[in-house]
Amino acid sequence: MPPRVLVQLVRELADLHAWGRSEGSWWGLVSWRTYGSFADGVNGYLHTSAWIPARLLDPSSDPAAVAEYQMVQRFDLPEDRSAWPRPAATAGRRWRHCGPLEAAPPAAPELTPLVGGTGLPPMRRAPSQDRN
Repeated sequence: MPPRVLVQLVRELADLHAWGRSEGSWWGLVSWRTYGSFADGVNGYLHTSAWIPARLLDPSSDPAAVAEYQMVQRFDLPEDRSAWPRPAATAGRRWRHCGPLEAAPPAAPELTPLVGGTGLPPMRRAPSQDRN
């Protein structure tokens, strides 16, 4: 299992798949997931991946995670950002790769996020509670 990082751009915990160096700075290839409702009516996860500048990634404060970070693959990235690698999509999962990001990505048009993992509306108060 890849080590986890907090992606400051989206305030999400993400899996760190690789480190890449480009023009003297380091980038992390990360992926996270968002639960929501898709346009076809199916609820599920949208898996998103992106290259994020290392300065915008916070590592785990768990001392045991240090060894995991040392195992992450490191390599030089090509000049052409469109040629930067992306993680392999797993069959049956819906994926979106955002490429290199230095600002929060736009919302995924194909997904309506569901707070708390449910599509239920907020609880309604009983009529007797409205008479205060």
